[in-house]
Amino acid sequence: MSNNLTFQISIPTDEGFLGRECNNPDCKKYFRVFVESVEEELYCPYCGRKFSGSELWTPEQLRYAQQAAIEKAKEYMFGEIDKMFGDLARRNRGNKNVIFKHKPTNYRAKHISPNYSEKQVDTELVCPECQFRFQVFGIFGYCPKCRTENLKIYDANLVIILQEIANSQEPNRALRHAYSDLVSTFEQFCRKKAASFTQETTRFQNITDTRDFFKKHLNKNIFDGISEDEQRIIRRVFQKRHLYEHDGGIVNAKYVQIIPEDRKLLGQLAPLSEDEFRAAADILRRVLNNLI
Repeated sequence: MSNNLTFQISIPTDEGFLGRECNNPDCKKYFRVFVESVEEELYCPYCGRKFSGSELWTPEQLRYAQQAAIEKAKEYMFGEIDKMFGDLARRNRGNKNVIFKHKPTNYRAKHISPNYSEKQVDTELVCPECQFRFQVFGIFGYCPKCRTENLKIYDANLVIILQEIANSQEPNRALRHAYSDLVSTFEQFCRKKAASFTQETTRFQNITDTRDFFKKHLNKNIFDGISEDEQRIIRRVFQKRHLYEHDGGIVNAKYVQIIPEDRKLLGQLAPLSEDEFRAAADILRRVLNNLI
């Protein structure tokens, strides 16, 4: 016989979507899934790790469920006490040698209202492979149900990045983040593809190393149909992203060695532009299409 009590607690949703939080300590990011699509196991859309549904509750949901469960447990406990002492009182009714009275508590669980709201996210997506509905905040790489590789995920990330540029009060700062996010999105796709056939990896933030890696392992040219001028555009974006991440955005000798056409920029702040970003994003989409 089990000593455990089980109660059913309804977790509120927001327009049919249930909040989830990744249980990976290195991720811990928030996303939402359409409640009718919830599976027993889900992938984190950010880091790609698989978890059971019971591992993805948010701290706010758990606190609410605990409070509601305590009230249900109290109702059950007092009900059992009332039943036990009520039975005892009835059995001793009319026994002059035993004076026993019991006043029932009739305890009813208090209604616990959720004192939290689900967090807001900025993108809703329906996976083109499995039709799973989910919502994310910021860039991501996976469908929570099937972990698919699909360019619609890349497109959704691009929309997020462009929205951040449009809404920013500091355009240059937004562009620095956009260049970084674009490279990170590309890197995620390449890491995921590589993990499907080898444990070997490379610097996917380096476009030349990435080309050589997939040529070696898949005998596939990811630059097929990509002109030299277009390759130069994406090299610029990758290298500028590196400059802003590690060298304050100042063009150095290594940058000029990779892109000699920009020699006149040596020692200057690397220029960023939305036109360059959009061009690189379009080219990288075609590169990924060659890959996946």
